[in-house]
Amino acid sequence: MIKQSIIWGLLSLIIFVMSGCAEFTASNPEEVVGQRVNERWAALIEGRLETAYSYETPEYRELYSFADYRKTIKGVGSWKKMEVEHIDCAEKKCIANIVIHVRINIGMGFGVVESNARAKENWMHHSTSGQWYHISDR
Repeated sequence: MIKQSIIWGLLSLIIFVMSGCAEFTASNPEEVVGQRVNERWAALIEGRLETAYSYETPEYRELYSFADYRKTIKGVGSWKKMEVEHIDCAEKKCIANIVIHVRINIGMGFGVVESNARAKENWMHHSTSGQWYHISDR
């Protein structure tokens, strides 16, 4: 009898903990999207374009091949870092406000120029996979 009570108690605890984790993830899209933005930009900065491509929506990847995607990416080698300033989420969509830091070798005696630019990225929660994806401007 005591053994059965312990088993039911442990089972209840596991279910409680698991439901809490699911609720935490669902209620913090800003945190999840922030992590995905950082992962995607780390891949872009490092030139791992196939990894960055995997952050595009499944629908985008059905329409555009990796070769098509690669042609749209300009800046590999000049991007040095990215910072997330703020993420705003509503419903199943988030807007990530980011700052991209670049370093460009102009040449012809002008040397190197360092600058940054602000950008906004759109992200959506995909209902089928449950994952957050970048929405390309294309």
